[in-house]
Amino acid sequence: MPQIVKSCKEIIILSMILERPMSGYDLIKKIFSKTNVLLSQGVVYPILYLFVETDILQATYENGDMRTKMYHVTPHSREIAQDKIDHFVQAFNHFITLIDADAIYPLSHHINNDPALDLRLDFDGNRSSIVKT
Repeated sequence: MPQIVKSCKEIIILSMILERPMSGYDLIKKIFSKTNVLLSQGVVYPILYLFVETDILQATYENGDMRTKMYHVTPHSREIAQDKIDHFVQAFNHFITLIDADAIYPLSHHINNDPALDLRLDFDGNRSSIVKT
């Protein structure tokens, strides 16, 4: 998980800010709470600054607090940000089709080495059932 989060950090940050404006510190906390991966300030802030420089995000001070910048997507850049996320999702879905999931993690396992009793899992692994074949 840490490697995936670190390699996809730009998209993760952008998608979280699309949900609601956030400070860099809030992003770090939210990413950690959702993934248990701690991205440092030295990783998160350069990404935020780059997004601001390229007009994808805007940084503002809110509620008279001149120390905390809130990053948000402007109406103009919302479509650009959403396109970046959509392209990432399409590419990710394409890569998933390249993986032979059955070869890596079979969806069916024999119980007690009895081929007549299979434990079947649905694709996301949330449900299981025993099926006599």
